[in-house]
Formats: sequence, C-alpha cells, structure tokens
Amino acid sequence: MIDARRRKELTKLLERLIPLPLLAKVDSSDRINWELVDQALVHPTYSASYNNDHLELLGDSVLKLAVSLFLRETYSSSSVGEMSRLRSHLVSDRVLAQIADGYSLDRFLVMTESARRDVRSVRSRLADALEALLAALYLSTNDLSLIRPWLDTHWERLAQDLQTDPTLGNYKAALQELTQGYWKQLPEYRSIEITIQIPTQIATSASHREPIFGSEVWLQGRAWGRGQGSSIKAAQQSAAAQALQAISEHLADLKPS
Repeated sequence: MIDARRRKELTKLLERLIPLPLLAKVDSSDRINWELVDQALVHPTYSASYNNDHLELLGDSVLKLAVSLFLRETYSSSSVGEMSRLRSHLVSDRVLAQIADGYSLDRFLVMTESARRDVRSVRSRLADALEALLAALYLSTNDLSLIRPWLDTHWERLAQDLQTDPTLGNYKAALQELTQGYWKQLPEYRSIEITIQIPTQIATSASHREPIFGSEVWLQGRAWGRGQGSSIKAAQQSAAAQALQAISEHLADLKPS
C-alpha cells in the first residue's frame, strides 16, 4: 500500500500530465494502478526488488506504439524513411528527458542521495522514468487514453521543429554532406579523454562508473568541434553539431558581402 503522502504527490504529478476531467473520470472508477505509478518512479539504486526496471522495458514499446500512431495520423503523406527519422528522434533519451524535466519528474523520483548527485545520469534516469510511467498508465487502462492526450502536444511541437531542421538531429550526416559538397572531404572524428571531477562518495559506488566519451571533429588540419556523451556515437553527434555551426559560420564569412 502507498501511504497517503506519497499518493498525494503522485496525484499532483498526474494532474500536471493528464487533462483533469479525464484523470478524475479514470481515477473515480479505480482504474489507475497507483502502485505501478509509484513503482515507475523508484530508481534501481533505491531498491533491488521494487524499482522501475521492468516497467521501463515495457514503456519503451508503449512509447514507440504511441509515437507511431501519432506520426501515422499526422504525417501520413510522409515517406517511411522520413517517419522513421522523426520517430527515432521523438523517442530519443534527449527528447524524453526534456519532456520529463518540463514536468519536474526528478522531484517525484525515489532514489539514493548518491544517485541524485550523479549529474552524468540525469538524462538517462529521466528518460527511463518517463518510459516506466507510460507503462504504468498503459497497464492501468490497457490503452493509450492516459498517454496521448498530453504527450501528443509535445510531439506536435517537436516534430514541427524537426521538420524545419534539415539535419533532423543527425548532425554527422549533415556535416558530411556539407564538407563533401564544399571540400570533397569527409570529417575525421578523433577520440579524446574527458576528465570529470566526481565527488568521492559517488566515485566509489559501482553503479556510478558509467564512462563518458569524448570526440573532436577535424577537417583541413583544424578541430572544428568537440563533444562528449555516454557513448562514442553520442559524443560524435555532439561534436558534429558544434562543428556544423562553426563551419557554416566560417563559410558564410567567406562569401562576398
């Protein structure tokens, strides 16, 4: 059983997400599984047996189904490739973490203090918690009725932003196209060492030893961008984004006024 204080906190969270008339109707019929909602917001560092790991796994599939339906309804005239690119970015950890942060989801997460201080894991834990929460809502009603009314509004905005961004978030591909078109050369990605100061109490915890990768983009004997991430791919994308902006500005300056 969830204590009254925790239930009140969770109710406040769902009131931020779900339109109140719909939430009141579903809650009054006892269809919301509050224990699952609570479990979705328990980080694995807090409890080995009662956490959001399994819900996050299911939530990943629920998320992809909901996004796919949204894209089918909204962008039915788009190609499969275009829809796939849109979906891959709408379900990315970066986007999910942004959505979760907008609802202050971190405030409702139960975790150890060392986990809360681990700045490197903020994006992943927010994304995982949001996916787990989606699973809890889906299992409560066995449909997407508590998910799409609020999540679609985010996808509408984000999809429009991505449509106006020629890179669609794939900065490596956009950079390659730019450098090939101008210099007939491909950018070179070099791994670099990243040094991060981590508090002793966090560094000694085995659960907080996730590596941070670094990357630089080189072209024409010059480093145009530097980035870091939780994977080599993420670090390269981050470096490519910086390089794309720097090279674009450089080429613009070369044009006669």
